[in-house]
Amino acid sequence: HPISKPPLKPKKKISLSKQVAKTQKVFNEFIRTRDSNLPCISCGSSNTEHAGHFYPAGKYTHLRYNETNVHAQCRKCNFFEHGNLILYRINLEKKIGIDRLLLLDSIAKRGVHKWSIVELEILEDEYKLKARHLGL
Repeated sequence: HPISKPPLKPKKKISLSKQVAKTQKVFNEFIRTRDSNLPCISCGSSNTEHAGHFYPAGKYTHLRYNETNVHAQCRKCNFFEHGNLILYRINLEKKIGIDRLLLLDSIAKRGVHKWSIVELEILEDEYKLKARHLGL
């Protein structure tokens, strides 16, 4: 007889927007932990309390949880400078290389992605695990 696993406990019903926010919170915590010893991707400040998206998450929904697209950023650059994208791009190329940056540009040209609750739950669990491996 094959040993069967107990069924996965169903997650509590939640709205799509609330699941997006939950997943974003876990993903951002992972990014801040991953980049905790790095300066702001845009200005170089050591005060990096944000996870800033190069391609904004609202318009580029398919890049919302893309690790190449999101890096530690200071509050000033992320909020008040709207990402400080010119310096962000210059420093992103230094960090990841031109090939990966051009690949990110190529991915950005694809359409939007409508996330499902199941996809978001899977990502949330993935990033909780990844953060745990980083020592969160």
